Amino acid sequence: VPRLIAPRPLDMAFAGLALTVVASAINFAVAVVLLRAGRAHDSITLEADGRHLMTDVWTSAAVLVGVTLVVITGWLRLDPLIALAVSVHILWTGFGLMRRSVRGLLDPAISAEDQSEVSKLFEEYSRRYGVSFHAVRTRQAGARRFVSFHLLVPDA
Repeated sequence: VPRLIAPRPLDMAFAGLALTVVASAINFAVAVVLLRAGRAHDSITLEADGRHLMTDVWTSAAVLVGVTLVVITGWLRLDPLIALAVSVHILWTGFGLMRRSVRGLLDPAISAEDQSEVSKLFEEYSRRYGVSFHAVRTRQAGARRFVSFHLLVPDA
């Protein structure tokens, strides 16, 4: 905010741009790998690391655009304005990750699609073996899914 009120010229803009491009390329590659692994393994930890790095990539992209425009136009207030926009993006990403993390701590029920598969399986066993099920509960912890139920078997 102080630079918005009293703008200052940028120091070593071109060296900073070059380093930012290299660091962003590396961060992007690692972020893609982490995000894919996070989705594949349903791991909030891997996804959080990937999103953190991707936030760094977006931050660096905004800095590149901002610094380039400041150098071209000479409008010094653009740099702190872009910094504020990047701050909002970081807060938004962090809020989303915190929301997903809290959800993971609560061991939520499995997805409706997975619950439907469990129901189909129970129906098949009921038809085939004459058993019945009740008190079915499901939960998910990371990549693991749990189903608990009471099984009623017919008198023999």
